[in-house]
Amino acid sequence: MKLTRKHWLILIVTPLALLADQLTKLSIHAALRPFQEIVIVPGYLELIFVTNRGLAFGMFSGQLGGAATWIFLGITLVALAIILHLFFQTDNQAVVLPLALSLVLAGALGNLIDRFRWGYVVDFMNMHWKHHYWPTYNVADIAITAGIILLIFDSFLPRTGAENKSPAQKPKEQAK
Repeated sequence: MKLTRKHWLILIVTPLALLADQLTKLSIHAALRPFQEIVIVPGYLELIFVTNRGLAFGMFSGQLGGAATWIFLGITLVALAIILHLFFQTDNQAVVLPLALSLVLAGALGNLIDRFRWGYVVDFMNMHWKHHYWPTYNVADIAITAGIILLIFDSFLPRTGAENKSPAQKPKEQAK
C-alpha cells in the first residue's frame, strides 16, 4: 500500500497530539495536588489540577460511578468507527478532513487513556473573564474542538467532480 497525504497526516498528527496531551497531563499530575493552581495570566488563565469523573464538561459527574469509563469506551469506539469510515472514504490527497479526523481521534484516545489509567480525566486549563468561567479543559479537549471546527470548515469547502461522487460511483484504481 502506498502511503498518501491523508495517511501521513493521520500517522503524524494523531501520535503527536496524543503525546502532547499525555505529557501535559502527566506533568500536571506530578506537579500539582487536586485543586492546586498556578496563575499564568492573573484574572484570566490558571493551571489547576481537576479530576473529571463525568462526561464532557463534567456532566453527570458523581452520578455514573465506575460506569463512566465504560460509557466513554463505548462513545470512543463509536467515534473510532465513524472516524475510520470517513478516513477511508476521503480522497487520498485531502488535507483538512484527515487532519480533523486525526485531531478528534487523538483527543478521544487521550481522554480514554486517562480513564483507564486513573479512573478520571485530568483537566487543568482554567480560563475566565471576571466571573465568567469556561469549563476546565485539557489538550485532548483542544484537539477534539479543533478537529470539530475543521470538520465544519471542511463541510463548506467546494468539491471537485471526483470528490462529489459517492464511493460506489468512483472508478476502482487500476493495479500497477
